[in-house]
Amino acid sequence: MNRRIFLGSSAVLAVSLLAHKGSVLAQAMGTDPDPAPIGLKTVEAIYKSANGNVVAMDSLLYIYDKSITSNDVVIAGSYCGAANLPHAIKTGVKAMIAHNAGIGKEDAGIGALYLGEKHDFPVAAVECMSASISNGRSMAAGIISHANAQALALGVKPGQNVTEAAKLLLAAAPGKPSDVAVPFDKKVFEKGSVGGSRIFASSALTNLRPEDDHTNDVIAWGAHSGAIAADLVKKWKVKGWVGNDAGMAKNHTGIGGLPACNAIGVAAAAVSTMSARIGDGLSTYEDGIISAFNDLAGKKGVREGMKASEALQLLAA
Repeated sequence: MNRRIFLGSSAVLAVSLLAHKGSVLAQAMGTDPDPAPIGLKTVEAIYKSANGNVVAMDSLLYIYDKSITSNDVVIAGSYCGAANLPHAIKTGVKAMIAHNAGIGKEDAGIGALYLGEKHDFPVAAVECMSASISNGRSMAAGIISHANAQALALGVKPGQNVTEAAKLLLAAAPGKPSDVAVPFDKKVFEKGSVGGSRIFASSALTNLRPEDDHTNDVIAWGAHSGAIAADLVKKWKVKGWVGNDAGMAKNHTGIGGLPACNAIGVAAAAVSTMSARIGDGLSTYEDGIISAFNDLAGKKGVREGMKASEALQLLAA
């Protein structure tokens, strides 16, 4: 699998803050081994108190677990983009911590911080190279890179351990579940076709109706390209996809879905987080530049530096 490392401004920030702490610096640069992920559709309370729990999960999609309450703070192995904030607000948790995805184009990797301020909701982001995407336990051991006004007011600040920051967020008021505070972007755009294969663009693969037949189609999505992608592709059966590399993240987990999809026969690639807005499938399609691809995509002619729109034509052929 071809891959290229992008160190965004957040990585530089973490290194400058923590250069005097040898083991933490190694973690920030993504050289420490990771704990095992929590697991598919599973959550883990890593800290419990009378004021609520800190609950970790590999993906924010698992936030609907019935054990999670409005007194809890969640740490999720998802990116901290505006497209993910609706899950937290809909559930009504106290606060959310997610991955900064290398910050990316137009700060899209931390868009949930700004949107959270508008809804009086505490949000913090985790330094890209300090934690693995799709791994809630790795996220809990990571380093805070950014916090919005509400999180800062509770004592969260860059350089903190993520779990310690989450404990501070437990002092927030109980959440208020809302279905309307932030709308989900579920639009699906058909961008063309090659033979009998259609090319789609959307914020997430899950916006495709699972009851429809997409086994001959390809999609540009806005979400990261972590290992959870393979689990989703098993249900939303597309023959190829292009996602965001989320700044690659610790241990290249931002593109962990590429080898995972190679193993199940699905061609896949990722675009640099600096080239396209994470969370925006149209930006992936229109702006994205390929930074990594799996073997199956390579056999179809996909190459690093190629436009995503061109790569999707090859994946569809």
